[in-house]
This record gives sequence, C-alpha cells and structure tokens, in this order.
Amino acid sequence: MMQWSKVAEEAQNTVLDAIPTAWRLAPTSKPKSPAASVIHVPRDCGVLTPKQIEITEQSLVALTEKIARRELTSVEVTEAFCARAAIAHQLTNCLTAFFPDEALLTAKAHDDHYAATGKVLGPLHGVPLAIKDQYHVRGHASTLGYVANYEIVSQEDAAIVRVLRDSGAVIFAQTTMPQTGMALETSSPLWGTTINPYNGLLVSGGSSGGDAVLVAMRGSPVCPSSDIGGSIRVPAAFNGLYSIKPSADRICKTGLSTTLGGQISIKTSCGPVCHSLDDLKLFVEIINAYPRLQFEPAVVPMPWRHLEPPQRKLTVALWKFDGVCMPHPPIVRALKETAEQLIASGHEVIEINLPLDSWKVALTTWKLYFQTGALELKARLAEGNEEMLPSLKRHLEVFGIKPLTAAESFGLNREMMEYKTTMSNWWSTSSRTSRGRPFDAIIAPVHPSASYTHNFPSWWGYSSIWNILDYPSLTLPLKKFRIAAELDPKDLTYTPLDNPFDKATYEMYDPKLFAAQPVCLQIVGRPFQDEELVSVTEVIDNVLNSGV
Repeated sequence: MMQWSKVAEEAQNTVLDAIPTAWRLAPTSKPKSPAASVIHVPRDCGVLTPKQIEITEQSLVALTEKIARRELTSVEVTEAFCARAAIAHQLTNCLTAFFPDEALLTAKAHDDHYAATGKVLGPLHGVPLAIKDQYHVRGHASTLGYVANYEIVSQEDAAIVRVLRDSGAVIFAQTTMPQTGMALETSSPLWGTTINPYNGLLVSGGSSGGDAVLVAMRGSPVCPSSDIGGSIRVPAAFNGLYSIKPSADRICKTGLSTTLGGQISIKTSCGPVCHSLDDLKLFVEIINAYPRLQFEPAVVPMPWRHLEPPQRKLTVALWKFDGVCMPHPPIVRALKETAEQLIASGHEVIEINLPLDSWKVALTTWKLYFQTGALELKARLAEGNEEMLPSLKRHLEVFGIKPLTAAESFGLNREMMEYKTTMSNWWSTSSRTSRGRPFDAIIAPVHPSASYTHNFPSWWGYSSIWNILDYPSLTLPLKKFRIAAELDPKDLTYTPLDNPFDKATYEMYDPKLFAAQPVCLQIVGRPFQDEELVSVTEVIDNVLNSGV
C-alpha cells in the first residue's frame, strides 16, 4: 500500500521545482496573516516587468487581436502568463503541473509559423492557457485529485484541449481541483488546499477552484472548467469572475476524467471562467462542440449563434430563497439592489418561487450522482490509502447515499423528468408577465454565501438544481458591490430552518470575515438557449456594471 503523504510531497515539490529562480517570490512578498488578500501581490512583488503586468491584465479578446496585429508575440505573452501563474501558485497553491519550457517552445513555433505564412493558426493563436486537472493533457497526468492517479500519464488530449490547440492556444499548466471532483472546496491529500486569494481563511470554490484562482490572479486569461453541481459557477463567484455552465450536450466531454463514469442522468457541462462577457462569448464559440466536433457522441448539432443584446426592456424573475438555506446578508442585499437598479432602468422584475421543492430536488440529485453508493469513489480512495474529504463524507451521510437497484434508479430518473416537465411548463405559462411573455431569465444566488470556511459542508442547492434540470446558467460579478459590516450585519432575528445546512450556514456568517470578498449573482436561461442567456446578461451587465 502506497504512502499517500510521500506521493503528495513528491507531487507538490515537482510543481514548485518547475518554477525558475527568477519567478520565485521573496519571503517578504508573502503575507504574514492567513486572512490577508494576495490578489495584488503579482503586481507589487517586483518579479514581473511593467510590460508583463500590462500583458497579463489585458482581456482574452485584446490579446488575440494584438497577437494577430503583431503587436505582441506568442513568446512574450506566454512568458508573461507563465511568470504570473508561478507567482499565483506560490501564493494560493493553484497548480498541479507547470511546464513553461514546453509552452515556450510551442509559442516560438507559433511565432515562426506566423512569420513564415502570414497566417494565424486559429482564433486563439499564441494565447497561453491553463487546463483543469480533470481534462487529459497529452504527456501529463490528470489526477482528478486522487493519489492513486498521480503517475497515470495521459496518452492523448481531451477533445476540448485538442480544439484549443487547433485554435492556436498554448497550454502551459494544469490547475487544482478537489479530491474526486465532488466538492465545492478545492482540497485534496495529493495537492493540498487552494486558498481564496481575497482571504486565505476562505475556500476558493470547487471543483474548478484552481481555474478560478489562477484567472482571478491573472495567471491565465481564461480557463475551460467543468460543472456537475456548481463546479464552474461557485469558484467563479468566490473569485469575482464571469463564467457559464452551458447546456451539457453542447460541449464535448471526451477525455474528461470523472469519478462518476457511466452516470449519464445528470451530465457534466464544460465552460469558461474569465474576466468579461466578451471573453466568455469568444471562448464558448470555440469550444462549442458543433461543428468542430460534430462526429463526437452525444453532442447536439447546434453551432454557436451570434445574437445582439435585446433592444426591448427585459422581464426577469428574482429567486431570492430556495426554502432550504437562507443566503447571507450580502447576497440578500445584492439581490435587492440588483432588482432596484433594473427597475430604475425600466426593466420588469418579479419575485418568484420555483414550482419545485428544492430539498426534494437535492435528494434526487445526490442519489443520481451516486447510484452505485459511491463504490468506485471509495475504491479509488482506498487504492491511494487516503481519507475522503470531510465535506464530501458529510454530504454522502446527509443524503443517505447507498447502492440502488435498477428499479430505484429508474424511479429517480422519472423524478428528474417530472422536475424538467414541471419547470418547462411553469416557465412557458405560469411565468408569463404583465408584458405578455415568459421571463427572459432568472436572477438567483450562486451560493448562500460569498465563500465559506475550510472543510465546511455547504449547501449546493442554488447551483445543482440547474444541473439536474440542465438549464444554462452563468455568473455575473457585481463590480460596484462591496460587503460592509454596517450594510450587511448578521440578522439576529432569523430562526434557522430545521435541516442539515441552514443553521450551520447562518452561524458561519461574520461580515468582517467576508469583507474583502467579491459578490456575484447567477443568471439562468432555458435549455439550449445559451446564446439568448448571454445576450440578456449583456443588458443586465450594462445596467449593473456600466462605468466600471
């Protein structure tokens, strides 16, 4: 039986050893308090040149345009992001693999090709990107956070990685995710814990926590993440980023490692975390499976469509509370102020309750996740001689996870279809507004809190409900919003509900703890209407974030 601690030490040291001396931080650059924000350290530590700071703080769209106009080379852009990613990792522990030499050789080949032919390789020509540990990257391990997977090297790229390379991207690193991938905190015995860059006492989110932290720290302009219960949206929200969980069958998942292999009731969705809607639109069009991967199985033949933002006034629903876990005061205030700003701009906002029991939906969701009783997961952990994450262990207990019979699985799938039918009918008919049409979107919390403390078993319901329904949803940062003790005091009159999550979430809240955290909301659209959702969000983004 392997000693997991020795494997973990080797794994973590391998990443640190790959960082050149020139990119290593002086001890004085690292904060002394674990609660300190490190978000600005890359700019202030003296490792990066002024030009590297300028390069890494540009948008994905701007980078592609400047490389195409020969204002920047792939080599200098790749070197800048590699350096900044190295700094980010030393501060937050967000990488599982780092291969700048390999990336710089690729970048030089791209520059040489452009010089010789006058043609870019694709829409991402020369842009460096990091890839979540869940995707196979040729020549590197994709561990899924398991000790037992550490030495299993991928022989070929995942479909999305192949598409990104074909589009001209330069792959230079892989990012952390939690053990098993089934946690909203990025932590594992193999890789350790990825901390939140705004406050190290708080989690980075999961399972795409490494992606979100690296993008927030400007160590990668965008990352392709994955989501089966909130794994794109929650890390994006905890790090103040835009993101989208597209309709699941629009993105190819070949070459995506998963603990839940063969579980196709609730499907994984793949999408980006990034700094703007323009970057999001560029990236989603590239990874949209059709027509680039039209021969991949289980992909709908639906190219990405370019839609202009609606010129009419919107009609949006406001879902403030799911009846299970009350959001913290900053989230409640963010929803209220968002509604007020939209109404002041002439849009219609109507408070709603969904036509579904969120607790019952969660019970169905978790049982569908683990129809075998998590036997494969437990066996893989045993092979690496490692303990299960406390938060995941708690969730398996709360939701009564056990092996199911075929008849029980069939029954859960029928429940899922009933939820989808109920929700579709409600949105089409009952949700019609005074303007005579269904809601353009639903605005909701991403999570009950703006982050949470380590090893805390948090409520997934605000995000996972859109996975079982397979509705596209995205995160929208509120760039003008700041958490403040005087504006967001603890509600001492609130009586928590009698369930496993509400009281603990209520008691965890302290406005001082969350003072530096960004706040995001979730915007939800209808199945396969991903482009409509993005176009509607552009209108909302303009109302909430104009002038920022």
